[in-house]
Amino acid sequence: MRIRLNPYLRLLSCLLGSLIVGFGAPVAANEANLMQVKISSGGNGPVSKSLNLPLNKAAVIELPEDARDVLVSNPDIVDAVIRTPRRVYILGIEMGQANVFFFRADGTQLLNLEITVAEDVRGLQDAIARLLPQTRIKIDAMRDSLILSGTAPNAGQAASALRIARTYVDDPEDVITMINITGKDQVMLKVRVVEMQRTLTKQLGIDLGVAGRINEVGVSLANPAQFSLAGRFLGGAAPTVGLAYTNPATAFTSGVTSVTSGIRALERVGLIRTLAEPNLTAITGEAANFLAGGEFPVPTGRDRDGNITIEYKKFGVALGFTPLVVSEGRISLRLSTEVSELTNQGALILSSQPIVDDTGAIIGTVDGLTLPALKVRKAESTVELPSGGSMVIAGLIQQQTKEALEGIPGAKDIPILGALFRSRDFLNDETELVIVVTPYLVDPAHPESFATPGDGYESVSDLSSLLLGRLNKVYLAPGAETEGKSWTGPLGYSLD
Repeated sequence: MRIRLNPYLRLLSCLLGSLIVGFGAPVAANEANLMQVKISSGGNGPVSKSLNLPLNKAAVIELPEDARDVLVSNPDIVDAVIRTPRRVYILGIEMGQANVFFFRADGTQLLNLEITVAEDVRGLQDAIARLLPQTRIKIDAMRDSLILSGTAPNAGQAASALRIARTYVDDPEDVITMINITGKDQVMLKVRVVEMQRTLTKQLGIDLGVAGRINEVGVSLANPAQFSLAGRFLGGAAPTVGLAYTNPATAFTSGVTSVTSGIRALERVGLIRTLAEPNLTAITGEAANFLAGGEFPVPTGRDRDGNITIEYKKFGVALGFTPLVVSEGRISLRLSTEVSELTNQGALILSSQPIVDDTGAIIGTVDGLTLPALKVRKAESTVELPSGGSMVIAGLIQQQTKEALEGIPGAKDIPILGALFRSRDFLNDETELVIVVTPYLVDPAHPESFATPGDGYESVSDLSSLLLGRLNKVYLAPGAETEGKSWTGPLGYSLD
């Protein structure tokens, strides 16, 4: 059930909370705090006007002639109260659209007033103008939504205006932004990815072989070292100290006929250093990506003809970032870095598969496949940095230790002598990854201010190459002389 208040009571409530706004300059605050719309005479024909009326606010319509009848198309949205024949109060009750028609005493139409009732956004407009004085943002209300338009000096202030506007609505999705960024700041991201891998491998085993006869039955015992963790001797030769014994007796004599033994020992220490320094530049608010590595094929299925479909997976040093200039010299950075490499750990091995035709007969085979796995080190973060400031993502440390003992059951557990029947395999792997990120605000420059590694390069002549062993002539660019200098030293780019 809907309860309609007396129009004069609603008018009184609107008068207490209304604000002065008109088509022209606002009237003084002592004039009842109302929107005033003055209608000029339109001659013999009717006058048409549009009015945006805030919700729960009122407006005063000043007519040029006396009006006898007033017709409201939708009283649930707009109500009209006639104060005098030339003064009418219009009240915004609910959000929506309605028409108000004014008629003269002779029945002719005096005024057609198109009214749109929406949320009052003047408080929000004043708040954004006060808190973000450098912006020029206009706010329009459309049903339950707010539309932001205008300009902002940077994306940070545009985002701040959006956050402020979302506090005025129940659902943040009801705020639509169409703000244009006047300053297109560009951000260059310098990234250093350093990874250190340290490995330690120890292998010690005894190859023992004994052969003999008990009457007419031949007996043999063998204990070769396998080393399953790090591979058999790491794919290469290992130091071996051997001892062999052969019984000179005849083959039909019972007893030990031969004894062979060998000691295999290997210790290896390895160090791998991975360094990548990708540099990327992107406009504020836009994403940029970088990959230094490669792609490897992965079967994903078969088509109708039985052909294997391939999808390529990326690996290497990957970088992705989205910068946002919050204020002068302050950059909000959404960063994603990844270091991946192929590995046999976790690899998928597919055996050979037969190819069958429609009748079920085997017409061929598909060779087996080994799909390598990926060893991935990934970091994602969102930070705020000044231009030229650095952030370090560290602590990505991984340590893995493996140890295995292999030997003949029972014999390997004999005190002291059991060492002759077992082998020991030890593997220690340590990895540490450090990522250093530095954003810069950059501006375009003249191409002559940049230098490339190929500036001033000239190919060497055949005579100099054959007689002097040169690969290139001396660089001709100023400051790039290479005479008396070697290739040792730091390489790459330098930023001041």
